[in-house]
Amino acid sequence: MMAKPDDLVAAALFTDRDVADEAWGCLVDADIPASVITEPGMVGAYRLNVMVERRDLDEAQRLIADLVKSVEQ
Repeated sequence: MMAKPDDLVAAALFTDRDVADEAWGCLVDADIPASVITEPGMVGAYRLNVMVERRDLDEAQRLIADLVKSVEQ
């Protein structure tokens, strides 16, 4: 069960759905509850927030750090 919305924080932001889904999968495989939330932007752009419970943030970011780095390059 996911936490209340106030307890959720973005572990990472992506613009590619496949990468966001991969990050979500890594977290779920590690038993970290996560969700991908699409946030609309300007002129049809959007970003995908990979959300986790605040208490899991540090571990979640450690697990998906390589995905975030690969997108930044």
